[in-house]
Amino acid sequence: MNIIELAKKNNLIKELKDINIIEDNTIYLNEENSVYNFKYNVGDIVYVKKYNYKDGSIGSNHLFLIIEDNYIISMDYFCLLISSQLDKLKYDANMFLAKDNKNKLKKDSILKLDSIYRIENDDILFKIGEVTKEKLKIYRDTFIKMYS
Repeated sequence: MNIIELAKKNNLIKELKDINIIEDNTIYLNEENSVYNFKYNVGDIVYVKKYNYKDGSIGSNHLFLIIEDNYIISMDYFCLLISSQLDKLKYDANMFLAKDNKNKLKKDSILKLDSIYRIENDDILFKIGEVTKEKLKIYRDTFIKMYS
């Protein structure tokens, strides 16, 4: 079973409107090294500036790690939410994501494994950085182990 089928089976696929965590990642705006693109890759960390919550309010400024692209429709991605709220590391579904030169995060963060968000290409403003294939494998394997 692949990671997306597993997430669907466990009702873990969410839309942007379903995010319930407030982040202020405006420090990533005007990033000189940000790569504006029309196609992103698995392992990329991307910045989503603005979207609508299901209650009608507007959410903004979130980072996501692309863990899978949609093999049926190439214009959307399945992503894990990145949060700077390190105090939430106490929860089993969160993993530490240290800032480094490759991912270009400006602060240590967490990767939330409790939901996978489907994000359309048009929702992505730009790429921040990326994680190594080894780290991506760890995150994917951990997700699969948690929900199998």
